[in-house]
Amino acid sequence: MKKHALIGCCGISCGLCPRFQSKAKSRCLGCRPDAHCQYCPIFRCCAMKRNYETCADCPEFPCEKFAKWFDADSFVTHCKCLPNIQKIKNVGVKEFLKEQEERKQLLEIMLAKYNPGQCVSLYCLACALMSVASLKKALKQVESAKGDKAKAFKILIQELAGKEKVDLKLRR
Repeated sequence: MKKHALIGCCGISCGLCPRFQSKAKSRCLGCRPDAHCQYCPIFRCCAMKRNYETCADCPEFPCEKFAKWFDADSFVTHCKCLPNIQKIKNVGVKEFLKEQEERKQLLEIMLAKYNPGQCVSLYCLACALMSVASLKKALKQVESAKGDKAKAFKILIQELAGKEKVDLKLRR
């Protein structure tokens, strides 16, 4: 049985997903059997059939289920799935989750302080794709901004993403 709902079997960091961060009734609670994940073929194979925490535990990874998984996004970026699975293989799920928890905490600060209402997806993408150092730098720099801090923060995140050559758009 899956122990860590904040990391998807596929490597998605569920805590950095707009659906996880939502306050709506349709909020996703992460990768677990009592959530919508029971319909995901990767979850069914990994957690339900093989009883693995993530695909990093599977000797057959990467398999054919992942053939097109990384090429497009839905509501959350998939481009970090493979690097996340590789990192889990290298450092273990608990160590990986420490970094993801730090990213989730940074995201929650961004959403609480600098989200005028339409930046949830942007900030989720930033926290999933950008370096932790850049995220912290943006939070520190925005404190000295004059005027509308939410607007300044959005611009700052986009500038820092550009410097890292990170595209803060979902791939369709």
